[in-house]
Amino acid sequence: MAVRVKIANTNNEIYFITFTILDWKHIFISDKYCSLVYKWFDYMRDKYGNKIYGYAIMPNHLHCIIKLSTTAPDISKVVQNAKRFLAYGIVAQLKEDGNREMLNFFKAKADVKSNAKHKVFKKRFDSLIIQSQKFFLQKLNYIHNNPCHEKWNLAENPEEYLYSSASNYILGKGYYAVDIMDF
Repeated sequence: MAVRVKIANTNNEIYFITFTILDWKHIFISDKYCSLVYKWFDYMRDKYGNKIYGYAIMPNHLHCIIKLSTTAPDISKVVQNAKRFLAYGIVAQLKEDGNREMLNFFKAKADVKSNAKHKVFKKRFDSLIIQSQKFFLQKLNYIHNNPCHEKWNLAENPEEYLYSSASNYILGKGYYAVDIMDF
């Protein structure tokens, strides 16, 4: 049986992070929902001085490469806070949109014992520390090519997908400015 070992998270490291909407529901499908992710990025930059090196906002999950500053919380807390912030924003937007079906789904999944009103994200997340240029480029290419994968068909070329940092690296500018990693 596999055993998960909790590894001490250290700041001043670069992380590849992925977290997913509950039941793989498609939420990040328009500017108003994707802009919530950008607000989270802005908050992390402004509050802690974290760097956003790359991202892809997929319809039902998020990939990002983030460098945590020395003043940032550990990675678990960063993702926990992100999920909380994004969940509140998503629920508010769903209410504004009158999307009762999705609201009812997230409400039905809430942990009533902890007084939660909605559950929007899967409990777990993935994070890997990036310690080499090779691994950084592997993960960056993975997230930039994800929208072009035949499963998604969101763009023909990585730089054409609006909700990704691919155009920042390929064209020199993008929808959301990232911190370009310069090796």
